[in-house]
Amino acid sequence: MPSVRLIYRLILLALLPCIAVILYLSGQHYDPSLIDFKAPSEKSSISAQTVEKAFSAPEAKDIAGFRQFGRARHFTKDNLYEHVDGHAEYFISAGFGGLTVTGYRAAGSASAQAEIQAEVFDMGKSMQAFGVLTDESGEHAQEVSVGTKAFKTSSGINFFKGRYYVKISSFGQNVPVLAFARGLSETLPAGQDSFEAFSKLPAMGKVGKTRFIKEGYRGLDFLHNVIEREYSAGGKKVTVALMSDSVQEMNTLQAALLTYFSSSGMHYEKREKDGQEFYKVIDKYEGTWLLIPSRNALFGVFGTEDEAVVKYFGKSKQ
Repeated sequence: MPSVRLIYRLILLALLPCIAVILYLSGQHYDPSLIDFKAPSEKSSISAQTVEKAFSAPEAKDIAGFRQFGRARHFTKDNLYEHVDGHAEYFISAGFGGLTVTGYRAAGSASAQAEIQAEVFDMGKSMQAFGVLTDESGEHAQEVSVGTKAFKTSSGINFFKGRYYVKISSFGQNVPVLAFARGLSETLPAGQDSFEAFSKLPAMGKVGKTRFIKEGYRGLDFLHNVIEREYSAGGKKVTVALMSDSVQEMNTLQAALLTYFSSSGMHYEKREKDGQEFYKVIDKYEGTWLLIPSRNALFGVFGTEDEAVVKYFGKSKQ
């Protein structure tokens, strides 16, 4: 006689076709609430069209023959890395407050993409915007007339005005970047933090390159935010350093420098010429140079011992 186990197996095999038929029939009657392939609602459809329009249609804003293309993107300290990955900390440490990135294309252009991109960094202060400009543009960049100061780059123009540092990039040939940059500059306010440092630098010969040194000027850890300009005068190259353009800070900085001279054994002499007080510093590292306090700024002059240069710096603060 067949075993009980074998009988059970035969019964199960006989039931399998029945189970398959039941599953097939039940599958023909699904619950429509479980799978819904409805078309998007009218509300969601309008929303999608609005988003597409915002990113692909030009706005009405014109700048030098260009119209805004797509929606401007905004970045803060929290998400700046999304736009300048690996370089965000530099901007933040330099005073960064916000960034707006906007694309533009020529009015009437059928281009499917932006032809110019403008990145406007709010650096908080004009001195900080100038510092970033000089850092990013390199030592041999060609200067052009835009904003307060500007340089050509391989793809466009960098400039600053007020507290704003601006990078303009061109994505096509024969794009009038300079005209666009000047037009954009006119839309930026100088603000209360107007940049007056350049006006304090002397007119003493042919002007060479101008640099910004954020910290540790000539190895002095307390000397920072210095503007340095080279001049060609009398067959010599003279470097003038604007060490402070703040009346409140210049006296403190001058005292710190004199204390440093004394503590390091550096010889210096206080002198006067035509009503202008100054200090002649005998420096074993930098050579002899002049420390000149004017009414509203403190200067260092390197590359000459000619005391006649003090006439270019006005009278000392009385």
